This record gives sequence, C-alpha cells and structure tokens, in this order.
Amino acid sequence: MCLSVSEIRRSITGYEEQYDITSTGRIIIKRTNRARHSKGNEYGYKYVHLIKNGERKLYNTFELWHREFGKYYNESQYKGLK
Repeated sequence: MCLSVSEIRRSITGYEEQYDITSTGRIIIKRTNRARHSKGNEYGYKYVHLIKNGERKLYNTFELWHREFGKYYNESQYKGLK
C-alpha cells in the first residue's frame, strides 16, 4: 500500500486532519498513513464513510476526488469506481 512516485496527495476539504485523497482516488487515513481498502482493492470504494468529531458521513469517492483534483487532472487518472 505504498504511494507511487507519481501519486499526489491532498487533504480532503473538511477532513484535513484525518484524511487525504490521492490523484488516483485512494483514500489515505493520516493517523496510520494507510489506504482504505475493500477486500484488498484500494480503489474498490464507490462510497466511503468519513468520520469527524464522532460523526460518520457517507461520500461518493469520485465526487471527493473531483472536488480536490478535477480542476487539475483528467478523469482518466481516477482509478476508482464512479
């Protein structure tokens, strides 16, 4: 679960202290520096729960990616489920 050299990480807006998202669509937990994964697939999430202040909220992973990277990257770089 290492980041590749070409992957860029950005904090997820509103969750800057807890989570990053990469330019390919992986969700990284900052506390452990590990990618969230589903059955071994780091890109297997269409939706992801993010937790802040004890509150759990469901997000579309592609929409999170698009919010952080959509202005700068082509959608073809996103490897997750849409």
